Amino acid sequence: MSGLLLVRHRIRRMRRAALPLAASLFLAAPGALAQGAPGGARLSYTRGPGTEGCPEEPSLRELVASQLGGVDPFGHDGAWHIEVVIRRKGPVFQGEIAVHDRDGRELGRQELSSPICGVLVGDIGLSLSIAMRPVLPPRLVPGSAPAAPSSGPPPPSAPEDAAPPASPDAPARAPASKPPRPVAAPARPVPRPRPPPARRRLQLGAGVLLGAGVAPSVAVGFSGFAGARWERFSLSLEARGDLPIDAEPYRGWTIGVSGLSGSLVPCGHAAWFFGCALATAGAVWHVRGSTGRELALPYAALGLRAGLEVPLSARLVGQLTGELSLNIHRTHIRPIRGEGWSAAPVSEAVALRLLAFF
Repeated sequence: MSGLLLVRHRIRRMRRAALPLAASLFLAAPGALAQGAPGGARLSYTRGPGTEGCPEEPSLRELVASQLGGVDPFGHDGAWHIEVVIRRKGPVFQGEIAVHDRDGRELGRQELSSPICGVLVGDIGLSLSIAMRPVLPPRLVPGSAPAAPSSGPPPPSAPEDAAPPASPDAPARAPASKPPRPVAAPARPVPRPRPPPARRRLQLGAGVLLGAGVAPSVAVGFSGFAGARWERFSLSLEARGDLPIDAEPYRGWTIGVSGLSGSLVPCGHAAWFFGCALATAGAVWHVRGSTGRELALPYAALGLRAGLEVPLSARLVGQLTGELSLNIHRTHIRPIRGEGWSAAPVSEAVALRLLAFF
């Protein structure tokens, strides 16, 4: 029962939210309301930076049509122009609806917001359907039946005063009782359509990083990654390479240390922030400077990553990340004489990365 009450409350709230837009249309365009909007309305749908995972224009049109009994009120030759703009401001998504007539005069404007973009687009669709229902031509209004053409003039009705002569012996007729008025069925709330799921997008990126804990000292590295991105979740495969650095475990023993690894990275996203889990496996190369002998040792780690994500354009995003990993399989160098060297129990890295969405 609580779920049904929540749906009813949501519908009533959205209908109240759509009243200002509908009222402004009634006040600004009485002539259009009397004749309907010829050809419907032209729709302009724009998504700003940071809203790439939001539903696209066809999804919004389907939402409006589902509320109007399957009637799509949008067309290329509509007399009205409806602009819908979605922007991201911090942790919330904001939607702005503006209605203009053929001459460019603004007839109405409304703003909505939600922390989830799919819910926001659903609210915009419901608001547009409520505002446009009164201005649709009668032949497009859901539930309106066309008037049947008259085949001829109606037969003349007998005057009310004319009545057959009553027989003097006939008993008096009781007055006819009025038929009972049919009781109208209670109106059932129209369930709000579920917002369309945000579509999956391909993400590609690269970055530069500083890492410590795998090599004997701080190393400069590069990373590249590819994966899939949804509105609040992403999954990527990453490759990382650390440039060689020189280390001297003891006097007279110089080695070059470099690394190459791959990671599986699932992430959760909320506004400009995100957090990830890391599962990394790879190898650390040791090259002795005097002999050129090369040795590759396995390496594995589990860790966490946190970062800040800033939209740069509709398809580009910049990220600043920091991560901390537990080296579950550490590399060791044990020379014949002298002290050896081992990777630290914990490794750290900071990175600056650039992502592109497709």
